[in-house]
Amino acid sequence: MKDRRQRAILTLVATRPIHSQEELAALLEAQGYSATQATVSRDIKELGLVKVPIKDAHEDDGLFKYVVPSATASYVSRLHRVVAELVTSVEGAVNLIVLRTPPGSAQMVASAIDEAAWPEILGTVGGDDTILVIVRSTDEMPVIKQRFSDLQGESAA
Repeated sequence: MKDRRQRAILTLVATRPIHSQEELAALLEAQGYSATQATVSRDIKELGLVKVPIKDAHEDDGLFKYVVPSATASYVSRLHRVVAELVTSVEGAVNLIVLRTPPGSAQMVASAIDEAAWPEILGTVGGDDTILVIVRSTDEMPVIKQRFSDLQGESAA
C-alpha cells in the first residue's frame, strides 16, 4: 500500500501544483488512499520531494509547490507530457481503460505508461491510435482512470 500511495504522490506532484501536506493528503483521500499528515510528511521525505517557489506567482504571494528532483521524475514527467499532449479521451470499464490518441501516437504513450511502472497496471497494448490499459483489479480502475484524466488536464467526475 505504501508503494502505491507513494506512486500516487509522484503522479499528483507531476500533474498539478501541490502547496501543502494537507492538500496532498486530501487529494490522496479523494483517490482512495487513507493518509494522515504525518504519513504524508514521511512519504515526502522518503521520496525526496522539495518545495520550490512557483515561477508564475507574484513575489508577494510566497506560493510554493512540491517537486521531485530525482531521476524518477523524468518517467513521471514523460508520462505526464505524452498524456497531456497526445491523449484525446479516457474511458474505462471493469478493469480496462481505453486511451485514444491521434493516429501514430499510441505506441509512444503505451511505452511511457509501461516505463512509469504503476503497480496497479498489469500492462498495455498499443495500437495506432488506441491504447488498452489493463488494470490489476476492478477496484483500482476508477483511481487509475482519474490519474489519466488528471495527467490529461481534465477533471473527470
